Formats: sequence, C-alpha cells, structure tokens
Amino acid sequence: MSASGQLDQEVHMTSLRLRPDSRLFSAAAALLLLSFLFAPPAWSQEARGTIVGTITDSTGAVIPGAKVDVISKAMGTKASLTTNESGHYQAAYLIPGEYQVVAQSDGFKRFIRDGIEVRVNDRVEVNLTLELGGTEQSVTITGETPLLNTTSSSLGQVVDGRRVSELPIPHGNPYFLIGLASGVSFTRDPRLDRPFEPTHIVGYAMDGTKANRSDVTIDGAPSTATANAGEVISSYVPPADLVAEFKVQTATFDASFGQTEGGVTNISLKSGTNALHGTAYYNKMAPELFANDFFANANRIPRPEFTYDRWGGVAGGPVYIPKLYDGRNKTFFQYGYEGIHESRPRNNGTATVPTQEMKNGDFSRLLALGSNYQIYNPFTRATAAGGRFTSQPFAGNLIPASLFNPIAKKVLDTYYPAPLSAGNADGTNNFQNPSLPENIKYATHSVRIDHTLSDKQRAFWRYSWYDRDSNYNDYFNNAATGEYFIFVSRSAVIDDVYTLTPTTVLNVRYGYNRFIRGTNAGPDARGFDTTSLGFPSSFNNLTDEGTRRFPRFDITGYQGTGVGGEYRPIDTHSFNGTVQKSIGAHFLKAGMEFRAYRENSLFFANNQTGQFNFDATWTRGPLDNSPTAPGSLGQSVAAFLLGLPNNSSFIARPASYAEQSLSWGFFVHDDWKVNRKLSLNLGVRWEFEGALTERYNRSVKGFDLSVVQPFEGAAQTAYARNPTPEVPVSQFLTRGGLYFAGIGGQSRGVYDTPKRNIMPRFGFAYQADPKTVIRGGYGIFFGFLGQRRGDVIQPGFSRNTPFVATTDNLNFTGSLSNPFPNGVLEPLGAAQGTLTFVGQGITFFDQQPVMPYMQRWQLSIQRELAHGFVVEGLYVGNRGNNVEMSQNLNVTPQRYLSTSPTRDNTTINYLSANLPNPFVGLLPSGAIAGLTATNIGRERLLRPYPHFDSVNHARFDGYSWYHSAQLQVEKRFSQGYTVMLNYTFSKFMQA
Repeated sequence: MSASGQLDQEVHMTSLRLRPDSRLFSAAAALLLLSFLFAPPAWSQEARGTIVGTITDSTGAVIPGAKVDVISKAMGTKASLTTNESGHYQAAYLIPGEYQVVAQSDGFKRFIRDGIEVRVNDRVEVNLTLELGGTEQSVTITGETPLLNTTSSSLGQVVDGRRVSELPIPHGNPYFLIGLASGVSFTRDPRLDRPFEPTHIVGYAMDGTKANRSDVTIDGAPSTATANAGEVISSYVPPADLVAEFKVQTATFDASFGQTEGGVTNISLKSGTNALHGTAYYNKMAPELFANDFFANANRIPRPEFTYDRWGGVAGGPVYIPKLYDGRNKTFFQYGYEGIHESRPRNNGTATVPTQEMKNGDFSRLLALGSNYQIYNPFTRATAAGGRFTSQPFAGNLIPASLFNPIAKKVLDTYYPAPLSAGNADGTNNFQNPSLPENIKYATHSVRIDHTLSDKQRAFWRYSWYDRDSNYNDYFNNAATGEYFIFVSRSAVIDDVYTLTPTTVLNVRYGYNRFIRGTNAGPDARGFDTTSLGFPSSFNNLTDEGTRRFPRFDITGYQGTGVGGEYRPIDTHSFNGTVQKSIGAHFLKAGMEFRAYRENSLFFANNQTGQFNFDATWTRGPLDNSPTAPGSLGQSVAAFLLGLPNNSSFIARPASYAEQSLSWGFFVHDDWKVNRKLSLNLGVRWEFEGALTERYNRSVKGFDLSVVQPFEGAAQTAYARNPTPEVPVSQFLTRGGLYFAGIGGQSRGVYDTPKRNIMPRFGFAYQADPKTVIRGGYGIFFGFLGQRRGDVIQPGFSRNTPFVATTDNLNFTGSLSNPFPNGVLEPLGAAQGTLTFVGQGITFFDQQPVMPYMQRWQLSIQRELAHGFVVEGLYVGNRGNNVEMSQNLNVTPQRYLSTSPTRDNTTINYLSANLPNPFVGLLPSGAIAGLTATNIGRERLLRPYPHFDSVNHARFDGYSWYHSAQLQVEKRFSQGYTVMLNYTFSKFMQA
C-alpha cells in the first residue's frame, strides 16, 4: 500500500467522525447535479468562448429570424440559433477550437464562414452579409479570425495549446507559463516548480494583487484550496499535454466573475474529437546529463546523485463500440496520465550523533578540548551562596553505568547509528550523508466525456485525480527518524448547456475539489509501543495507538528523533447557474454561484507521545548558572543518558477542527452593442460570505472588553501596596476576556459578516477604425473572510502537560523512566469562560469585520499591424481597500514612550524597572513567567489589559496602490511561427 493509502486508512474514520455529514452533503450535491442535467446551463469563471455577430443584407439592413449554425470542426457538433429582431446572434459556451458559422434565410444565399478560432473566454465578433439568391446556393469564405477585441474591456492573455505543448516547461507544469502574461510576476521559490508543489506553482502576483490570492479554474470549476492563512494553492494540476489552452485574466469587468480579489486563470482541457488521436512521452534526467553548479565546482563539491523519470500520455476520440454505439459527432472521450518518480537529496544530509564512547558514558575526549566541556553530576546538587546551586564534576568526564537511565540507553544503543566519520574536533558533523534522499512518487489521471444530447443540449463530465507520496529525512533508517508526506487531489465537474429558445441559453455546473495535505512518521513508528523502550505501560496508555508515535527526543547539538503528523482534507463544493438571452442589441446574462469551503484538521504530532528536551541545564557547573559547553555538546547527551529532560519538556494534546464557510454570489450583466463601433459592458454583482463556523464550536469568537475578571479586587489590593504613579489604584483594572462561538447565547459564527458587498462593473470597446480599438473599464472585486482567510482560533482546546524534573532545583522527582506519573492534563475547551488564557497572549476575531476589496481600472489602445501582429498599450491601476492588518491592543500607551530622536536610557530604565507583581498567585495555570514572577516590569502595569500578554486581532484599514504601463505584442501562429511579447513597468505601495 502507498504511503498516502496508509495515512488515509489510519485517519479516515476519525475524519468521518469530525464531519459525519460529509457523505450526506456530497450525495445531496450529486442528486442536485443530476437534476440539473435535465434542465439547462450557464456560469462564471468560464473556460469556453462565445461567437457573436449581426446578420445583414447587402444594403446593411438587419435580417431577423435568420438561422445560424455554429459547427465545431473537430467534433462535428453544432449549436443552432436564430437571429433576434435586431439581427443579432450569440453562440455561447463553445469549447476552444476551430468553428464554422453557417447562416441562411429565405430569399438569400446560404453563407458559410470557415476557419474561426475560438479561444478561452474569447468573445469573437463574426458579422455576416447575406446575398440575394436561393438557399440552395452558397457562399463560402475562409478567412482569419478577427484579431481585435471589439466587444470586451477585460484584460487577459491566452496561452494556446501550441505554446503549452512546445515551449520548454519544467516538469511538465503548465502553470509555469502563467508568467507570460503582462502584469504578472512570480514571487515564490522558483526551484519548487513541480506540478505537486501546490503553493509555489500559483505564486503569481497579478496587477497589484498579492501572490496566491488569484483564482484558478479548470473547465470553469474552481481548482484551488486555501492554506497558510489566506494563501490560495492549486488543488489539481493537469498534465501539460492535456491542456487545450488557458487564459490569464488580470482584470475582467464581466460581472459573472467573482469570488476573488485578484485575477483568474481559466484552463480549458482537451476534449475528444471525431479523430482518434493521442501522444506519449518519456523524460529522464540523470547527473551525467547535467553540468555541476558553478559554486559547487569552485568548492570541489561533486554533482549530487539523483534520479528523475517522467512519463505519460493522452488519448482522445469518439466513443465507439462496434455494433453497439457510434459516438461520432456526438460522444467523445479524453484521457490523460502522467507519472513522476524522483529521488534527490533533500538537504545536505549532515548531522551529528553521539559516539560509542558517549553511549557508554565516556566523554573524556571532549574534556581534552577544554575544561568548559566538563560534565557535572546533577545528583550531587547542593545549595550555594546567593540562592544558587552547585554540583560536583564527573571525574575524568566518565559517567558510571549505575547512573544510566535504561530508556535512554536503549534508545542510544538501538536507534542511534554509529558515526560515519570522525567529524570535527568536537565530534560535530560526524554523520554526513550528502545523498540522503527524498523519494517521490507522483501519478495524475484525468478523464473527460463530452456528449451532445441534441442540437439544443450538450454536457460534459470530468474526473481528475493525483497522488503524491514522498519520504525523506530518514537519517537512521529506523522508527526514530523519517517522515512521509502526501498530497492527494480529487476533482470533478459536471456541466450542462441547454438552449431554451433560439435566443436564450441556460448553463448549470457543479464542481467538487478535495485536497489533502498529510504528514506522518514511517510505518514502523506508527502506533509505536513505548514499553519496548522501557517506558511503563501507564505512560504508553496515555496516548491511543492511532496517535502514538516514536517519542521525540531533542538533544541539543545532535540529531533528534520522532516525527509527528497531520491530516488536513480541504473540500470545495461549487454550484453555478447562468441564463443568457439576447434582446435587440443587448446580450444579457444573469446567474448565481454558491461555494462551500470545508476543512478538517487532525493532528498526531510526535509530542503527543512526549517531547523530551535535553540540554546543559542539569549537567553544567559548578554552579547552575555557569556557562555551558559550546553548543551544549556532550552535556546534552549526558543529560539524556542520565534520564533528566529539562523543564520545557511536555506531552501535548493538540486541538483539531472541522470548519466551514459558505459563499453566495449573484450577478446581472449586459454586453450592449450600441452601434457598429461601440460596445458597452455593464454589470453588477453582489456577494455574501457566511461567517466561519466550527462544527463543534471549538473556537474563540471575540473579546469582551467589559467583563470583570474575578481576581480584580485582589489584584487591586496587592497593587495598592506599590502602585506606579501613572495608574491610580482605582484605575488598575483587569477588564476583558475571551468568549466562544455557540456558547452562552453566542451565535455559531465567529463574527458578523458584512452584507453590502456590491460590485459595479463597467467597460467599453470603441473601434476607432478597422485596425484600432480603444478599450477601458472599471470594477470592484471583493476578497474573502472565511475559511479561505484563516482558521478558527482555539485557545483552551489544546493543552500541554509539563514535565517537572524538580520542584526545588535540588532534588529530582521526575525522570525519563516515569515522566508523567499523574497522567495528562486534558484540554478544558471553553470551560474556563472568560478566564481562558488569562496571563497569556491571545488572538480573537473582530466581530464587525469589513470585506477587503480591490478597485481596478484600465485604459488601452489595441492596433492590428501587418502579417497578423497585434500590439496593445495599456495603463492599469488598482487600489486595495480594507487591507487586513494585525494589531496588538495590549501595548504600552504612546504617552509613556520617549519622543527623543536618540536612545533615551532614562525612559527605558524607568519603564523596565521591576515592581512587586500584583498578580502573584491570582492567574490560572499556563500564565507566562513575566506575569507570575515575584516582580513585574513597570510597562506591563501600564498596559490596557495588564492581566494578558499580547491581545491581537485583525483590523481592516490598510490600503494599497498599484500603477503600471504595459505593452503587449502578439502574433498568432501562422506562416510557421508565433510571437508573444509582454513588458510591464509598475509601482506598488501599501500602508
């Protein structure tokens, strides 16, 4: 079984328990979708194109009621239309490719216009003039597709299939070509450009929008997930050979586009055609085929060893079953596959491990380097002057075997390998394995079926998936080290287009994405039985088998052990419906979009089996505050061998969550052909995003400024004994505390969401002459607040049980042999109410957030040149409003700070002076040392909420400006070559 399969199997049932209605939700979605299939379709974020035009006679008079057939040259399918009372027609939802338009009307010759190329989200204007004659006569014209954009103000760059298939793309990642568009810049790590690097491959900033904030759709359906506090990541990447083409839209003034404050990359995958066709490929990279890095050569470092194999293929055609079904001109399939196997060095593979002498208690070699490597016996501790403690040295730096902790000895002897070299003089870097690999297996598949039910109805279905398994950092090649990492992607879309009347079209679509990010220890560390190391069964039973891993031993200066894990499925359900209708010179469309964003997160970190930290705390000397050995070398291993972790060790109970946010969008849009020269794009969109919720209300909601903490009276009494003059005793208050969603009469949503998210859109295209078009537009685009922005906040729902080695710094009551004799402290959840996390740093949700939004505008001149060249000069502007900023409400008030332009030691010393702490013995467990010690800094007493550390929340008052001048030059493929040139000069500011 693959690593992803093992990980999924281990936590699948837990995931279902977190979201018991997930299958019901999916089933309901499927049923709703099936019901749509027998209705009609339409949508936003569109990956198909449109042909529009006007049918006239030779005098220029419009011809209403003319029959128009738009025929796919590759598939043989057609869309049948009729011109309206103004002679206009519109053929929408056309799969990118070459089309033929056939127009006819009684008393006129049949007119055929051939060779019309439709690209992603194109709106191609094809006007036809019919000649007098009989319909049995025909006029056929094959001409170039109109190159100027005469109907739309939106900005975008089409990357056609020829470029996708023929340009050099690292690792077959088609998203690499997004950067060809003007106004687009890549801001992530360029080395992480493989198709299974979901964050980095979509790390493009677009015309003033931050990287990882733009949307990606495949066949019109969302193909993104959200991770890392608002970063949009790619949830599925198709093989490059499966991509028909895609369009990078940096500014679209069509009201059907939404759910993003940035741009949109619309990807159209290939569909089958009447001709059976396919490709296959194989790519291999090996060290002997590559030159070494310049700096590596200069330092005589050999080329790293690696292997890389990538292979795949695509196939498509009509669905044809001899004597049973002939799908030519009707039913088509397309399949694609790609696999990657890679093994490469993950890091420099340099580590340090204890020597065999150290494992046996012999640290004498270190002592030869200097007396500061002396190891002291913590079991000889005695009191010393000044409240200090003293210890006696181990003679000769030799620890007697009688003091060895059996668990530590077992770990060192069984799981720590011997050094591979002598290393440095102090023994560091003695375990060099520069070829320590990361092993990756990746496979992606995609299947698409297109079916024409009639001239009025056509539909497609696509299911795509990939699995990425990798393992790395297996320093010891056993249960103590080695991490497994998975990405799992599942993507599906069903789309149906139905012509209700010759001038009315309906499109409905359902899309589903599931992206799983998971990490885990190796198979031999999962469910690890800690009694095999010598731990008592009582310790082993503190953690259930599904969560238990090899314990985490962190030994300062040496390679540690233990690997944790997480399992984070992210689901996106989307439903869309759009109706388009032509009325006179108006091409109207209206529709809605619904998205459900869900994320589960399960943690099985190694510290749930205990995190034990070893350093020089107990083994330095002669005093307990004496300097440690350089890097704590030797002294940390000695502490491990003696079984004495420091007091920062603990066992964890992390929080899990199951969160959801729902989003709706509604729009009306009109593409108005005012006259032959002028087209207007007019629309308005309204979006509403429901508040983020957690299924079991495991989240903070807000911060109550008025709540009086129960210890306020006692704190005031203590403060009155030694007040600071800036704060009278009567004004020394402990007001403010957290409250939780769904508890105590609070709503389940973690904030109140804004509802006035109205987005006007305006654009124009004016054809000054047959070779020149002037275009411009303005629009508002809202961002997001819910699951896509960040996760729920969960203080109280996780808890650490600290390891206590000694309560008096003299006598050791705790050791590795029985580290948590009193069991584990379980999380309290919201049980403490407003006392939750008092004495610690907190974060809460602003209860009245405002939605971030962008204002975008552009003005451009497009000119067609000779030989099929088109050049466009653009000015693009962008203003970001309500940009989210983080604010700490609990800082020293400005009136107490220095105004001196130079260092003001008087003020610094005054504010940092220690005063008797009025909170001693009053705060709940977990409070930071700065609030529980005998003394407290004066500046803490001056803060608005002195009983907390930091008090953080988000505020939405930032803004940004972006201005750019851009130049685009393009020649579509003809005469054996194609050209694309983009240049951007821009300035971005934020405050």
